[in-house]
Amino acid sequence: MIGLARLYAEAGFGKHESFAAAVNSHPLARESGVSVSRVSIGRYLSRTTVPDLAVGRVIVAVLAARLGRPLTLNDVWPVTFAPAVSDLALRYERSLPVTVECVAELLACEVDHARARALAALDFASPAVSEAITGWRYGLVDSVTGRQTESRDVTHRHVAQIRETCAWFSGLDHARGGGLVRSAVTTYLHDHVAPLLRGSYTDAVGCSLFAVAAEMLQLAGWMAYDLERHGLAQRYYIQALRLAKASGTESRGFDAFVLVRLSQQALNRDHADEALYLARAAHDDIALSTTTPAVRALAYAAEARACARLYEKGDTHAATACRQALLAAERELDAGDPGGEPAWIGYFDPPELAAELAHSLVVIGDTTAALPHLDAALTGKSTDRARDRLFCQLNLAAAHLKTGDLDAALAVAEQALPIAGTISSTRVRSRFRSFRRSLPAKEPRVVAFNERVHDELAGVA
Repeated sequence: MIGLARLYAEAGFGKHESFAAAVNSHPLARESGVSVSRVSIGRYLSRTTVPDLAVGRVIVAVLAARLGRPLTLNDVWPVTFAPAVSDLALRYERSLPVTVECVAELLACEVDHARARALAALDFASPAVSEAITGWRYGLVDSVTGRQTESRDVTHRHVAQIRETCAWFSGLDHARGGGLVRSAVTTYLHDHVAPLLRGSYTDAVGCSLFAVAAEMLQLAGWMAYDLERHGLAQRYYIQALRLAKASGTESRGFDAFVLVRLSQQALNRDHADEALYLARAAHDDIALSTTTPAVRALAYAAEARACARLYEKGDTHAATACRQALLAAERELDAGDPGGEPAWIGYFDPPELAAELAHSLVVIGDTTAALPHLDAALTGKSTDRARDRLFCQLNLAAAHLKTGDLDAALAVAEQALPIAGTISSTRVRSRFRSFRRSLPAKEPRVVAFNERVHDELAGVA
């Protein structure tokens, strides 16, 4: 515990009037409508009263700028604000400075083991989806503008370093799952990225900084999703969406990408209607910004998945909408140039689209049509995307099972065993368990298969 009085003394503000003036003149105070007096400062320092959350955020920002290091609410008032993890970073904030503080608080929670466990236990909150879509699409939101503070100057070199680091972590995620390096990602965000968001930068540097910060927050959310920490993933996605919006044209359609991630998560949590809304919201971003064919194809694939699930739930008209979206996804990707795509969408190539086509076709009952797409996906998947290959194998095995070919299903699933043991992904374990539950348990071939699974993957499946 550090505490307000100690930080105030270290910062050397002296009179309460000086500190009150610094708080009232801070950009975050103007955004939040915060105003304090010297009397209020005296009460806070003597612990007679505790400020509300908005005032507390501004005080933290002022002290952090003066001391030249990151601080959080928990550093100043560890008991008062610590329990509020259930509401933390779940809102799509209109104010960009408030968003920056929300991101800092979220990251501070991640490096605090007790609060990190509380965040990890939270589930997906469906109402927050509607609020995020509304705020993103229709809200009056401020964009990045250059600013000068007492904090460090941010340059394009800093932005390039973050982008390079993000790409490296993303490669490890594709190869070995979100559990391998997620803690390193959040630590990097906390130690290196959050302080830069509070720094000084020009308009151009600021837009690039917020764009790459959105990419890395999305990656942290995706890794949480891979570990089935759904409430945590949702919070990162919402904040990434806000930063992408603020970065303007620098995002190149990254807003749509984040909306698709949220759509995938909503579908995973069995909110098919919300998944469809999010996928179609992604089309709104596509219509309003400069995007690429792969981004457009991804949005159509997400729409197809949502329609397929609605068909599975009894909406017979959704199958037609699903097929139309799949055709549109193929058309868009065929028209693209892989060399012109942003790095964050580079994974969405013809094999990845083939896997998406197959998934939706299986769900709407056309397994025979799905099989060639699954074969194409598996053949084309790069070996450095081990998790994707494993999902393709298990989906192919499940498709064979649906057609009544148990031998083919087991043969494909057995090929996935060595890969599964190397991947740190709760989704992989869940998918493997789901496949095993679909097998006829007393069938001798299945008994033999389960014995091999037990021998090789006792801690995985």
